[in-house]
Amino acid sequence: MRLALTLLLFTLSAPCIPADEISNAKTITYCELLDNAHEFEGKMVRIRALYQTDFEQSALTAPSCATSIPLTWLGFDKSWESRTSWRMRHAIRNVHWRVQSDVVLVGKLMTGHSFGHKGMYPFQFEVYKVEAVKPSGSFRPLPVRAKSTL
Repeated sequence: MRLALTLLLFTLSAPCIPADEISNAKTITYCELLDNAHEFEGKMVRIRALYQTDFEQSALTAPSCATSIPLTWLGFDKSWESRTSWRMRHAIRNVHWRVQSDVVLVGKLMTGHSFGHKGMYPFQFEVYKVEAVKPSGSFRPLPVRAKSTL
């Protein structure tokens, strides 16, 4: 009984993000996100980037971006696991240190603070859903969503 009540309270306390907000997230490149950070701040977007992790590092990058800020701290919304398949949860948790992985993530960019280890990052991408994790270099380009014709 106590366990059931605890689970119910945990479920009710999690922020409710409508499923269509995630599925309808605008697909942009990681470079677009960095180049237009203030435009996309706090908005749900889908990006593809390289994820790298190491001791005291969890960051996104893309070698094709010509920016003075090459890395973005990666954070996870407290309910990201409930929106992400078991396979993707397992894959992101098992990314090896110092090995970049191609990822497709849905989330929101946060700016205006210092993020990550010792506040070294001016941006944080907060993950709401992990859609894909693959070894670096094995992805095809992101699909462009067709606009609905109503």
